Amino acid sequence: LRAGAGFEGARLMILGWETTPGLEVLLNHSEVAVGATPVQLRVTAIAKSAAVHRILGLRGELVDSMGLLSARVFVPCPCEIASLPRSLHLDLRRLTETRRHAARSATGFRPDNAAGSGDELRELREHTVGDPFKHIAWKASARRGRLMTRSFERERSRALYVVLDTGSSMRQGRLGDGPLDQALDLVHSLAELSARRNLPFGASLVDGRITGRVPVRQGLAALMETDRALLDVRRTVAEDLAPLSDDALLEVVAAYLRAVELVNIDPASGHGDDYVRFRQRTLMAALARLPERERLPTIRGPEPSRRADLSILRRFCRAKDLALPYRDGLAALRRSEGLAHGIKAAMAARNGPFVIVVLSDFRGLLGANEPLFNALARARGKGHRALVIAMRDVEPAEALAYVVDAEDVDTARGLAQADKAARSHLLSELGDGCRRAGATLLADPDPDRLVAHWAAARV
Repeated sequence: LRAGAGFEGARLMILGWETTPGLEVLLNHSEVAVGATPVQLRVTAIAKSAAVHRILGLRGELVDSMGLLSARVFVPCPCEIASLPRSLHLDLRRLTETRRHAARSATGFRPDNAAGSGDELRELREHTVGDPFKHIAWKASARRGRLMTRSFERERSRALYVVLDTGSSMRQGRLGDGPLDQALDLVHSLAELSARRNLPFGASLVDGRITGRVPVRQGLAALMETDRALLDVRRTVAEDLAPLSDDALLEVVAAYLRAVELVNIDPASGHGDDYVRFRQRTLMAALARLPERERLPTIRGPEPSRRADLSILRRFCRAKDLALPYRDGLAALRRSEGLAHGIKAAMAARNGPFVIVVLSDFRGLLGANEPLFNALARARGKGHRALVIAMRDVEPAEALAYVVDAEDVDTARGLAQADKAARSHLLSELGDGCRRAGATLLADPDPDRLVAHWAAARV
């Protein structure tokens, strides 16, 4: 911080920091002396969730040396902090394996071999207690004078493809340990482990439709693509995902330009010439401040709006991490169809067969999972394996912690019991459907292993 010569001896009372949601900034002192000599401020930033966070600026009150005059000020100091999901201790050997003789792509990817009950001879070895008698090689035993057993091998593949539900129900709960945060930790950990072992990895992000893709790759490239997609999960700007009226979107962008970029944009009064000037000035200012990534069509991705003017504003919101409201939950059948679309994308991807991991909280999907089960059965028929993970829902104790009134506590307990019963029916339906489709269900994984403890992670 540095002020002009006329502000020698002035003090800046720090009132707070403007940041994107999910970031907390701590400062060791509440006021600093400012003047012609620059003053450096050292801060501690605590990320509560995995995302690209931004520090926008500092709010304070500037007081002269005599303490007679004061003025509220905002000091822009834009800074980006990318907080990756937590790495969990996982073991790919515990995942189900893809079966032998499944259709493979023409890229030359071959599964590794392991001893087991396959149909290809691995070796001849001496018979031991517990070996099946049908595997005894009688001719070889006669030649060697002792019992010899045929040992077979099976082929297995650890190639992974993740289908991640990013809908509104996954975004509920306390920021940092909700279902979506748990899922991001797990997807990042699977991608990281696949990169270390140079195994193919791909992903589809779905919410009624496929909202993002991670192409199947190997090594560090797959991990980088996955992390980029995961960090963008909360930067939702597409019209169908973050519905917002034209006027509301203009106000969001204009308020940021006025407060952070210090652009002189007068608020619109009515819908006459003043509104037209306000709209044009906001659009031109946003377009001039778009980063290069959002200017080049080859790397910025699909347009978030069909209208060019709204697309500029939404791309500006994405570049500056301006929070836009996510849409309400979709119908249960449409959500299930979205998960099925992700599984179809896995079946169409190269470098298969895959272990397809489906991640969702499945909240509200009771009785509407038939499209998902049908897609899982088709994937099994194509030689893939499927692991369905029902992410831990919001704990009743967490909901009760926010209730103070005694009558409200009783009501909340009743609702929690009803929700628990519905959850039990849902998991029972998922278990039956997964068994019919040949998939494996993992319900409510241990939160101690999947929840990121962001409060202790300081950046």
